[in-house]
This record gives sequence, C-alpha cells and structure tokens, in this order.
Amino acid sequence: MNPVLARIAKLRWLPARHWYDLRQLMRLPARVRDPADGRLYRFHGDSFEAWQRGRSFLAKEPQTIGWLRGLAEGDVFLDIGANIGIFSLFAAHRVGEAGHVYAVEPHLPTAVQLLHNVALNGLGARITVLSIAASGRDGFAPFLYKRLREGASGSQLAIPGHPVMTRQEGAELKYGLTVDSMVAQGVIRPPTHVKIDTDGIELQITRGMAGLLGRPDRPRAILVEVQPGELDAQRDFMAGHGYRLAEAHTVGKWQRLRDRGTPLGQLAFNALFLPARGEDGEGAG
Repeated sequence: MNPVLARIAKLRWLPARHWYDLRQLMRLPARVRDPADGRLYRFHGDSFEAWQRGRSFLAKEPQTIGWLRGLAEGDVFLDIGANIGIFSLFAAHRVGEAGHVYAVEPHLPTAVQLLHNVALNGLGARITVLSIAASGRDGFAPFLYKRLREGASGSQLAIPGHPVMTRQEGAELKYGLTVDSMVAQGVIRPPTHVKIDTDGIELQITRGMAGLLGRPDRPRAILVEVQPGELDAQRDFMAGHGYRLAEAHTVGKWQRLRDRGTPLGQLAFNALFLPARGEDGEGAG
C-alpha cells in the first residue's frame, strides 16, 4: 500500500484512541453487554490493543461466539491462546459451576491482563489461567515476543520445524506442554471443547493431543486456526483421528479474499472439527 494511503487509513483509529486515552485517565474498564442475555462483561485496558479487544469481542469473531453459545453446564473448555480472555470469560458463564475453563496464555503482559479480567468479572472459581505454552512436545523453548504490549498478537514459541520470527521485541525461555501431557499430569480435566489460536503453531499443538483424540471421552468439538497452506495437513491429521471438517470461519480480509474466489487452502481461518459421522453419535458439537 502507498505509504501516504497507509497513514490516512490509520486515521480511522484516532477517535477510538482518543476515547481510550480519556478512559485511561479515569482508569475505566471497557464494558460490553451481550444483547442476547443482558450479561455485562468488563475488560481492563492497560494498552490500546487490550482495550480494543475487550470492547469489540462480540463482533470480532461472531462465529466463534455463536459456537461458544452452545456450551452447556458441566462442559470443560480449553482455550489455547486465550489472550486477554474474551472467549474464556464468555465460556465460563455457560459451563456453570460443574464445568471449567482453562485459559492458556504464554505472553506474560497479556497473561497479567487476563488475570485482571478474570478477577474483574468474578470468575476465578471457573477459570484457571496457565501462563505456559501449549506445544507439540514437552520442554523449554524460546518464546519470541513480537510485541510486549498487553493484548498484542503475533508472538510465538520457537519450535523445531517452524520458521523463526525475524523481528522481535524480546525473548523468554518458556516451558511448553502438549495437551496430552496436561491431561495425563492432571493439570487440566479432559476438555469437551478446545479452541487453538497460537499465531502459527496450531498444527504442532494438535499433533500433541493425539492421545486425547483417541480417548472415549474425547472432545466433542475443536476449533483451530488454520494458517495459509496448512489446510491439507491439518485436515488429514484430524481425519486420521476420527474428526471431520464441519465448518470454515473466515473474517476480515480473509473473508474478502474468499468472496473473490481464493481457495480455502490459501487462507487463514478457524476450522471447526467434529467427530466424524457414525462416531460419537452424529458428531454434533
């Protein structure tokens, strides 16, 4: 994009940014009321990114919100890449006292913001925060911070076979666990629903949950972000463990590209995998 046009495009954020700065002076959290049930959600905003995520969470990924509305009392939701907790908070109200939410967020400033939001919404008994990294294998690996601001995206665990981030603001040695190890060690209860959004290592994480996918009490639904070029590998792995691709959720620029006819395999999107038909009933999530 032309640099001048790029600067002009950024002007659209000025009103929201000035409003954010004003609220910061008064230390007011973002407040969002769900029109479907009237429930009020509150989000701390120690950076503009965190505040913006909170205030727009119902509209950012409407299909993900729609999926989470199907959670029921007693369900267990594993939120890998929880960021400031928008989906964890939403899920916690639906799983009830018998259920639980595990929010995995390795980005330390963002994990602190997540903890604030859990407390602000009074959901500490229903949400467990894990500031470790989900991975394809257990052990320490460098965690590369693309940005250090709360709520920022793009940071990654540097694991073998994955491109190393060339531009970063810092790095930390972070312990990573596979989902199978989390379950086997009793860190988490076996989840009924899983969401994976980790800016690039989703395929490795799903490979680290092969044992869970073969259990009798395996997840009823898995929503995983698929990166451009990884659709076939992700779909083949899930099919090999008895799951089918049920829905493909695209948003923003990816939806516009899809509307223009770009093949799904060249896009980034959220893939909803359900047990294949004939297994676990009809495969409804």
